[in-house]
Amino acid sequence: MNKRQRKREEERKILAEMDEAMKAGVKNAETVSKKADNAEKTSESSPVIHCKRCKTVMEKGVCPTCGFRIYVPMDEQKRKKIRWIVTGVCLIAFVIVYFACIK
Repeated sequence: MNKRQRKREEERKILAEMDEAMKAGVKNAETVSKKADNAEKTSESSPVIHCKRCKTVMEKGVCPTCGFRIYVPMDEQKRKKIRWIVTGVCLIAFVIVYFACIK
């Protein structure tokens, strides 16, 4: 199923939901369309990204043609954890060198 067919199916679902809402006597059909818009946004969780090398559409951040990967920055929690570990190791090394030089 390609992208156009998925969009057409989603449009058909939205139109069917709106028709049902109008038939049921819902006075505010805009809420139904807003829910459908939100559902559409969640179904397409990632935007379409093209590979920088070969210009093909990437799948889950990896190019199926050339294998190029998108840079994903490190999570902030992981950065803090690494920073604490490096700080601890540096402090221990400083204490060892300090006491080694005093004696």
